[in-house]
Amino acid sequence: MTTPSIQFNNGLTIPQIGFGTAAIGQWQQDDAYVKDVVLSAIEAGYRHIDTASVYGNERSVGQAIQESGIPREAFFVTTKVWDSEQGRQQTSAALHRSLERLQLDYVDLYLVHWPNPTMTQPTWQAMEQLQADGYLRSLGLSNFRQSDIEQILTFAEVKPVYNQLEVHPYLQQRDLTRFCESQGIVVSCWSPLGSGSWSGVAVEEKPVSDSVIQKIAKNHGVSSAQVILKWDLQQGRIIIPKSETLKNIESNLRPGGFELNDNELAAINALDKGRRYGADPDTAFKDNLNIKVPD
Repeated sequence: MTTPSIQFNNGLTIPQIGFGTAAIGQWQQDDAYVKDVVLSAIEAGYRHIDTASVYGNERSVGQAIQESGIPREAFFVTTKVWDSEQGRQQTSAALHRSLERLQLDYVDLYLVHWPNPTMTQPTWQAMEQLQADGYLRSLGLSNFRQSDIEQILTFAEVKPVYNQLEVHPYLQQRDLTRFCESQGIVVSCWSPLGSGSWSGVAVEEKPVSDSVIQKIAKNHGVSSAQVILKWDLQQGRIIIPKSETLKNIESNLRPGGFELNDNELAAINALDKGRRYGADPDTAFKDNLNIKVPD
């Protein structure tokens, strides 16, 4: 099975379904268990792997890629620069550390993990230079608000291709996604099913348990998770689901051959509650500076 791809504004492409690696096992766990989970995802067919320096598991991700025996060029690897690593020299050093941990010569996509407007310009300019030097293929963003993107566009010589956001049926961020699309910036969804176990949110409070989504799932003979993933895919968004069980790893990659009709899409669109499970970009960087990136 070939995963559908989306083209960036720079002409490069990205698989529309990626494998998320945040908090496999536990937060910043980096061991054989993490490697084996990522390797299971690769064996299931994932070629788009999403990690970050602050996840603390880049070594395990890199080992899984190496042990898979699949050529490097078959993969699309994303990692991110953490808040405490931002700045011109710091960002360059951070990417080189990530590449060493990943055992890679380049990453396909490098993201600014969270917006810190006072550091955005030197961080972005460092990333532009890293791209010119061949250490990354595309530059992108994560959790950036419209004001943050507008700031970048005032000085960027290389335009962002991507913005990874918390997007799920209970937090749809429609105005922001529309703005990104108007600028040719692809929208990607982290925690597309609502949140992971790390959030401490009960399953009953997540979109997968919503009666509207469950009814649609029953009508199509699929799972609630597959309905939500299909909702994103049909609207041209990238999804980064994460799972540690082979059954869910496989079903997330293959949401099924069904299509949601206009009424079903509208019904899911009507579920928006503005409900955030993750951090708020208005304030996140203040706490993020105290979170250490493991060596």
